[in-house]
Amino acid sequence: MADKIVFEKRDIRNFERKSEKGTVIVNPPYGDRLLDIKQASELYKIMGEKFVRTKGWAYYMISPSEDFEDDFGRKADKRRKLYNGMIKCQLYMYFK
Repeated sequence: MADKIVFEKRDIRNFERKSEKGTVIVNPPYGDRLLDIKQASELYKIMGEKFVRTKGWAYYMISPSEDFEDDFGRKADKRRKLYNGMIKCQLYMYFK
């Protein structure tokens, strides 16, 4: 199984699907941590362009933004409340 798991830190604009199936889990920088709110919003838009609905692929993102789904470009298939440290967030799940 270990040969199937890949950890990467890279610019989201360079994301490519390299197989028929995959799962992407992202804890992107956001306004409270590394970016300002406007930069985080732009990042979510880029993620929405890159993480297109593709059979066999699922995407999971953590964000405190109330506007995440609007910025990303579509509603999550499922959401879960969670805390990232003391920051109230949502886990946005896209798998359909």
